[in-house]
Amino acid sequence: MTDSRSLVAVVIPVYQSTMTDAEEMSLKQCMTILGNYPVIIAKPAGLDLSALQKKYSTVTFQSFDDNFFTGIDTYNRLMTSIDFYKTFTAYEYILIYQLDAFVFRDELKEWCAKGYDYIGAPSLHQPDFDTIPAESAKVFAHALSTHRVVLNGGLSLRRIPGILRYLKIYNTFYPAWKGNEDMLFCQEATRLKPMKIFMKLPKWQEALRFAFEKSPAASYELTNHRLPFACHAWERYEPSFWSRFIAVNQ
Repeated sequence: MTDSRSLVAVVIPVYQSTMTDAEEMSLKQCMTILGNYPVIIAKPAGLDLSALQKKYSTVTFQSFDDNFFTGIDTYNRLMTSIDFYKTFTAYEYILIYQLDAFVFRDELKEWCAKGYDYIGAPSLHQPDFDTIPAESAKVFAHALSTHRVVLNGGLSLRRIPGILRYLKIYNTFYPAWKGNEDMLFCQEATRLKPMKIFMKLPKWQEALRFAFEKSPAASYELTNHRLPFACHAWERYEPSFWSRFIAVNQ
C-alpha cells in the first residue's frame, strides 16, 4: 500500500530568487493547505534560494540544468523529458504547482485516488473562450464539448508511471515534441489514436472540478457555484471574478 508520503509530492517550479506579491501569496497558500505533503522546489542549479529555505524549512530543493529555465521553450523541454519524471519516481504522483496557481482546499489524495495519468484545468487555445461571462456558461460548455481541450499544465496532477510510459512510447515512434508541454499529454494523446490507450485523462466536466483557468465565471456556473480544488492564472483571466475568493493582500 502506498503511504501518504510516497503517494504524492507537490513540485513548485521556481526560476528566480525574487517573487511578486502574488507569487508569495500563492506559495504561502500552498504551504498552508498542502504543507503536510512533501513540497519540492524545482529550480535552476545555479539559483541560490537559501532565503526561501529559511522561510520554509520543510521544503526541499531539486536542481536541474540552468538551461531549462531560460524561457518557455526550454521549460517545455524539461517538462517533456523522461529524466525530469525519473527524478520523482519515489512518488506515485506529482502535483505541478506554478506560482500563478492558488489552492482552495486539500483534496489531493482524493484526486490521486481517481487514477488519472494527467489532469489540469480544461481550457481552449482560442481567445474567444478566455473570458466567457457567467450568463454564457452554456456557450463555454458547448465549446469544451466540441473542441479538443487542453488540460493546462501550470496546475496539474501527473502520475509518474503513466507519464514515463507515455513518453517512452511517444519518443520511440514520433519526432521530438516542440510545442507546449501540456498539449503533448492531452491534445496529442487524443489526436494520435495509438497513443490514446497510454494516457488516462478525465472528461472536461470532471477536470473543471479539479481546477479553473480560462473563463472562471462561466466555469463557476458549470460547477453549480462550487470552487474547484485550485485555480491557475487567476491574475490573467478575470481577476475581478477571483477577487471574491482570493484576498490579494492576505
